[in-house]
Amino acid sequence: MRVGIIGAGIGGLTLAHALSSQHIEVVLFDRDPASSCTGGYRLHLSEEALKSLHLALPAETEHALRKSGTGKETFKQFSILDHQGQTKLRIRQPDHSDPLMIGRLPLRTILASQLEHQIRWDTHFTCYEEADTGIRLHFANAESELVDVLVGADGVNSAVARQLLNRKTAKSAGVTAIAGKTRLTNHFRSSLYKDLFIGPGFAAGPQGIGMFLSVHDPVYDGPQEFVNSLIVHEEPYLIWSVAALDETFYTDLKELTSGELQLESLRLLHDWDQGYQELVNHSVEGETAAFKFWFPSNLSAWKHNRITLVGDAVHPMPPTGGLGASTAIIDAVHLAKMLNEQKDIPTALHMYQKAMLKYAPKAIDEARPPLFWQRRFTNEWIRKFAMSILLPAVDQALSINDRFRKK
Repeated sequence: MRVGIIGAGIGGLTLAHALSSQHIEVVLFDRDPASSCTGGYRLHLSEEALKSLHLALPAETEHALRKSGTGKETFKQFSILDHQGQTKLRIRQPDHSDPLMIGRLPLRTILASQLEHQIRWDTHFTCYEEADTGIRLHFANAESELVDVLVGADGVNSAVARQLLNRKTAKSAGVTAIAGKTRLTNHFRSSLYKDLFIGPGFAAGPQGIGMFLSVHDPVYDGPQEFVNSLIVHEEPYLIWSVAALDETFYTDLKELTSGELQLESLRLLHDWDQGYQELVNHSVEGETAAFKFWFPSNLSAWKHNRITLVGDAVHPMPPTGGLGASTAIIDAVHLAKMLNEQKDIPTALHMYQKAMLKYAPKAIDEARPPLFWQRRFTNEWIRKFAMSILLPAVDQALSINDRFRKK
């Protein structure tokens, strides 16, 4: 069996590892020139995703991922703040939880490092053609390839999904975010809102504008850890993203440069606490980007005996649930398991799809409540009531419950 994967992102690379561990031939095709050409910021991998990776990855690769990110020590709580920098609600994370917080670039680099001979970088997929002997893949800048199974892991605007389903698989969630990275200097270590050092936070302001904040401050054992190792060292930083309803923006963000997006973020935060504005003002030059939030347009079953989809290609979800990358990883490992265990390819693809259509909608639903409240907070009365009365009351109740639980 030869499996062709369009897209060497998180889902595609995980699938390649899982298939290779079962001695199934696999080849990946990606538009990027190399794994180093990776956009995006830090990701949250759930415990379930980490268990899936444990089944798919060589021990050295799994170790490198753990050492390149941070664990539960940096996610002890999730905080909700107001736009003046005051924490209104602290949601403690379960003591037994063990997630991994890791940058998208280190994650992709480590996953790709042992698959380089199987990845065709800088290869632009255009379409596929069904043949008697399999699926023939066509590219704009390379010779065609024949595979037995085709997997679309090519993201929100998946070319595989568009041809397979004859429609787009994503619809706008009505929210767009501008995100950037700010180095965690000594100044910011002393001036940053303290709750952010023990977990991510979300600040809610007027007009339904929200700001997500997350500190990435890994602790490394020493220089010797990086000798002959897959571990990727990142300097400490803070990720911020300013999200608003699409109608809040004055212009098409696609047309703006990184610097202009930074200025647009400052416009949205013009009456916020100075600390928020300072983070945006000191962003790393050239690394501010905009991205839309997506939901699936119609997550339902499809029929094909040799083609399937994983990750954002089939079930895009907003980052508000923090489960997009995790669900793609779970897809990949489950699909590989089915291809290894089932007696024929059509049965394997059907079994994978049946399971995915049960767990993926649950992950998508995790992302809905924050967006619901963001839209509700465009009503100034509701926002002020929540920030001044409701959230502090819930915070007090959770604090009392936590004290009783510890006793």
